Amino acid sequence: MSFERTIKVAFDKISGMILEANEVFETYESAFEIRKQFHKDEVELYCCECSQKLNVSTSKYDRLHFKHQPNAEYCLLKDSKLLPKETDELIRIYKSKESNRHKELKNKIARTLSKVNDISSINLDDRYIIDEKHKRKPDVFCIYQDKKIVFEIQLSDLSLRYIISRYEFYKRNGIYLIWILDNFDVQGQNQTERDIKYLTEYQNFFKLDEDTNDFRLVCTYKYPFLVNENILLTKWIEKSIGLTQLKFDNELYQAYFFDYKKKLDQKEKERFIKIEKSKKLEKERIKARKLNDALEKTQEIIEDLRNLWKTKALNFNPVKNKISELDEYELKILNESKAFEDEENEPKIHKWFSIAKKNNYAFLEFMLNCHSIEFDVNKKSKKQKSLFQTIFNNKELEYGKYLTRLILKRGYIFTKLDEEILQEWYPIKKEKQSEILLHYLSNKLNNRHLIDKLFEHRNLICTIESAKKNEIIGFGYKSNQWLAFANNAVHSYKEYWDYIELAFKHYNIWNKLIELDKKGTFRKKVTAFYKERPHAKYDCDLLIKILYPELHDENYCV
Repeated sequence: MSFERTIKVAFDKISGMILEANEVFETYESAFEIRKQFHKDEVELYCCECSQKLNVSTSKYDRLHFKHQPNAEYCLLKDSKLLPKETDELIRIYKSKESNRHKELKNKIARTLSKVNDISSINLDDRYIIDEKHKRKPDVFCIYQDKKIVFEIQLSDLSLRYIISRYEFYKRNGIYLIWILDNFDVQGQNQTERDIKYLTEYQNFFKLDEDTNDFRLVCTYKYPFLVNENILLTKWIEKSIGLTQLKFDNELYQAYFFDYKKKLDQKEKERFIKIEKSKKLEKERIKARKLNDALEKTQEIIEDLRNLWKTKALNFNPVKNKISELDEYELKILNESKAFEDEENEPKIHKWFSIAKKNNYAFLEFMLNCHSIEFDVNKKSKKQKSLFQTIFNNKELEYGKYLTRLILKRGYIFTKLDEEILQEWYPIKKEKQSEILLHYLSNKLNNRHLIDKLFEHRNLICTIESAKKNEIIGFGYKSNQWLAFANNAVHSYKEYWDYIELAFKHYNIWNKLIELDKKGTFRKKVTAFYKERPHAKYDCDLLIKILYPELHDENYCV
């Protein structure tokens, strides 16, 4: 069995007064006086909320109170679990409805609505809206065009429960609720003001415009706007509007004049676009500054290089330092400058090497060693000559042979045509053989930093290569002097004998040497080597692994 709450306030239809339980039942005498009047039909009591009839009831302690009649329908005061504070707020609301100000506003709304076109019905405090459970009597009801609208006047603080229950009731019945907020302050901070303010996304608030004889509402609405630096702010604006200026949300059943959310979204979008535009402009400014700085540095470096070429100076450290200080973007601008562009299909690198004099050697050496400056050493000249050939054809270059070493380190691919140049450059057979061999082997080195190591270990490489090809290369020995070749190797390259012995055995030279060693000189040298066992060096191990991977199988470990 559910507990029915007592009713603290009732409306006496005969006197037209609101009776508050705390007052009429304050004393025993006054309580039973009102009970006597009720039973003599001198008072006719109704619920201020649902307008259903009330009884004057007593309890086991002879305490009198107002109470709904048996089988009464749902009522907020009867069935809801209202807090005492909320109940007190409702009593103030009901009492305010009988105030002169409340009656004045109701009458003005009804009177001025009657002048509005397309109004087909107006009810002033005399029409009940009823659904399955609830019953409401709005202050003013009207039908405007095809829309049902109720006006509820608010003179005192409202609980959030009351606000929501009214809104949901009218929404459920397809009716637009417009609160007439007589004393509402949008800047106020009391609970009712905050509850009403954030109840709707439109944030439009209305009061009756009493400065005109026509029906007009003063709409206070929040307006978003942008200020400097794309800061989004809002301000409250007041505007007097007619009923025809209202818009109606047929999903939320809310009437509004200004669509705050739509405008807010629009301003947010504008703000986003402006911020993005500002970011883009800033990026462009930064990019322009960066490009300008890079061009200035590039031009300074190019002028330095031109002066170094003209003056045939030897000190390249200042320009080297400037290049090393460039970041990746600045290096890109330097390499894209016209100073390094090809002219009439003639690569700049070919032009430099073709017109260089002996005093320009330092410039050429710097350019080849400066890997930050990009150019393709494998590009052919307009006469389809390789850079190797261009260097060879410039007889002014005294150290052309050394420059070819530098272009190998820049990634140059040695070809058969270049071999003919080496044939001419090195008249001594053993030098010719070793140079041609090392130049071809450089093609196998993706890590071009190993080029210096390759030429540094010229004799070791030629020894291993001789074993591999079964042909003595780069030493001047005759083809039948394998024993002398091996004796020299074990004597002269003791620190690297591990590699040489491994090569001799892997390429089947070892057995050949034992067979040729009739006097045992080779075996004696090997035996002496292992007795002495000098400190071995493995500084060229990576080079050997790359050029001769077959020597580094699972059975080998130096």
